[in-house]
Amino acid sequence: MMNEKQELLTIFMEECAEATVEASKLIRFGSETFGEVHKLEVEIGDVLCMVNLLEEYGLINMLEVNQHIANKRKKLQRWSDLSKVK
Repeated sequence: MMNEKQELLTIFMEECAEATVEASKLIRFGSETFGEVHKLEVEIGDVLCMVNLLEEYGLINMLEVNQHIANKRKKLQRWSDLSKVK
């Protein structure tokens, strides 16, 4: 039987995998319909819910996560065009 930490991390991994599948489908099949984008939004919502729970259970610190977000944005400025606001 899993303890709470194991269950939380397992569900987090599953939700990340489901978001990955939906992103892959958008690449493969396109996003012409609302339903396809909506599926990705649902999965991202599930991932963000699990991120919130990871913080609530004390497994992550959102101040640290936010710093890593800022660091990633800086890396994208150098290595990608994605950091530019549209």
